[in-house]
Amino acid sequence: MRKKRQHEGAQPELLAATGLVWGHLNAYQYEQAYQLAVGCQQLWPADENLQLMRDLAAAEVLEPVDTGRLHAMRTPVNSAWIDLVLRRLDYHTTAAPITASQAATTTRGERK
Repeated sequence: MRKKRQHEGAQPELLAATGLVWGHLNAYQYEQAYQLAVGCQQLWPADENLQLMRDLAAAEVLEPVDTGRLHAMRTPVNSAWIDLVLRRLDYHTTAAPITASQAATTTRGERK
């Protein structure tokens, strides 16, 4: 049996909130994750994990994310999270919209 992680000095409420946001992210429920993380940030504004999860959810639901703050808060511990958020932001900003003629072509493989 795997031993549970010990969260030294963390508030049980903060751990529960973090787990709930994480659960929404894992279930691809980005809108709910974003809304919950925004509310949790009002209670724990300095929590880095909530901030990073909020930024990821914000990127997925096309809400603004402060990339300057992301770069400023980068550490060896959270660099993978920050890279993920920046990739998702880049993906959503560079993805070109599909035109009606492209949609007709991709649906059947040939033009109607």
